[in-house]
Amino acid sequence: MTGRLTINLSALAHNYAQFHRGSPAQFAAVVKADSYGLGVEAVAKKLWDEGCREYFVAFVSEGVALRRVLAEAKIFVLAGVSPKTEETIEEFLTYNLIPVLNTVEQCRYWSNTQAPSALHVDTGMSRLGMSVESVVNDIRGLNLKLDLLVSHFARADEFEHSFNALQSQRLNAVFGALREHYPMLRLSLANSAGSLTLQANEALKIHVSDIEHLDRVGIGLYGGNPFSSAGSKHSKGLKPVASLFGQVLQVRQVAAGTPVGYGSTHIMPRDSSLAVLNVGYADGLPRLLSNNGRAYFAGKYCYIVGRISMDATIVDVGDLDVVEGDWFELMGAQISVDEVATQARTITFEVLTGLSRRLTRVYIEE
Repeated sequence: MTGRLTINLSALAHNYAQFHRGSPAQFAAVVKADSYGLGVEAVAKKLWDEGCREYFVAFVSEGVALRRVLAEAKIFVLAGVSPKTEETIEEFLTYNLIPVLNTVEQCRYWSNTQAPSALHVDTGMSRLGMSVESVVNDIRGLNLKLDLLVSHFARADEFEHSFNALQSQRLNAVFGALREHYPMLRLSLANSAGSLTLQANEALKIHVSDIEHLDRVGIGLYGGNPFSSAGSKHSKGLKPVASLFGQVLQVRQVAAGTPVGYGSTHIMPRDSSLAVLNVGYADGLPRLLSNNGRAYFAGKYCYIVGRISMDATIVDVGDLDVVEGDWFELMGAQISVDEVATQARTITFEVLTGLSRRLTRVYIEE
């Protein structure tokens, strides 16, 4: 038996609706990394049923996999296309994928295909993208059919940070110049946090209100809070999508003073009962939850004791009536993915994408 990962597709649909608020055409779903570890086939199909028509993946292999699920979707590949990579123009054209062009070399390689593309400009992340200052000159004379101008908020999770407005202003300036040559060009800057920021921040609304804008929604779809602190109130309507459960392999009685787990990092302070669950770090449960995280069973929270091992986690259940075969929540409605990420000193993205394929995935509608 393995641990169980339950994906609530109704919650996914609810979260999508929280973003688009009746205008799904203005929102694309980010489904890279197998839909953040939750399974691209089921997730993409559900979002399509809810009105989503545009999707972003990281690499062409992900785009090919998604195309086999959704024959008519518009699929953007964030890594773009280059003659020095395994991704070829033929693959993009065969599977009707749209590259997000990140360099002058990519633009030159793609030009003359007469196929749509997106253009990525760097407005402040110093990651992927062309220089926002020189991009207009850099692509002048190239035969490109640009559909979308893309950039990325570096600090969207910091709700009112002034850098958000600066990036928005930079992108809008180059957008205006490019739209003279590409009149059908659309704009895409916001991720999950950015989308909620644009909806709530009046200063930023000024910069995007008169432009056709395509938001790229990722972590918020999957129930993660996209904000670091300020602005969190704007994500309170989101529902958890992924729930991780571990099943009890054994219940044992231990006396006070008993060491628990590898390295004996926990010594029992009292007589108690321990439940050994069939989920460990090989399943994606962060090892930093050792002697730190908690589980939920029968209306009670129980603490993880000892080090989490590859295939097992030990929980102090006290005097709860627990038997072999019972299921404990390790993440979900009672223990949010954000809580798990905080306790593991990481981010929700890493927790979700780190969930193992060996977990039994169960898709529900409720």
